[in-house]
Amino acid sequence: MTRLTAERLDELFRGTLALVAEHGFERITMDQVAEATSSSKATLYRQWGSKSTLVVEALRHLAVSDEVPSDTGSLRSDLAALVTGRSTRIEAEADLIGAVLHAVKSDEELRNACRDRVVSALRERLQTVVERAVRRGEVAADNPALGFADLVLIAPFVLRSVLEDEHVEDDYLLGYLDAVLVPTLTHTPA
Repeated sequence: MTRLTAERLDELFRGTLALVAEHGFERITMDQVAEATSSSKATLYRQWGSKSTLVVEALRHLAVSDEVPSDTGSLRSDLAALVTGRSTRIEAEADLIGAVLHAVKSDEELRNACRDRVVSALRERLQTVVERAVRRGEVAADNPALGFADLVLIAPFVLRSVLEDEHVEDDYLLGYLDAVLVPTLTHTPA
């Protein structure tokens, strides 16, 4: 799609997201993105077609690796590998997360693209981890909580950093896994 070098693409995406974090998605224009990233507006539109697509691709590009953690042998350890090490990055991006959450309420293209390209990657990684736990017998295949696990996993990242303005530390995330997600997934309904 693009002939930009990986370094240039990274620079462009970081510049775009810095503008979103500082001013909000609704308030930035492609002209501002072009100026801030030393790009041509025509190139931005040719490559991404819209501000929404550019922002989503930037989010996806800078997101934590799409790799599924190695199978550790237990649900709790697999989930811990999935979430730990993210806390510093989340704290630094709290303004960006808040800006994007606000924007998806009114921008359908951004909402759909975030769901399809960013949230779906997390869901796929989580699904792989949970399917392993089902095969090991740690989680019942018919556990009704399975349909909510992705939202439960996302909650501490968004709610603690954005709404509570609190740092999301690994210890907090591990406590959350132990108190909320693991018991919910391993509970056998009566």
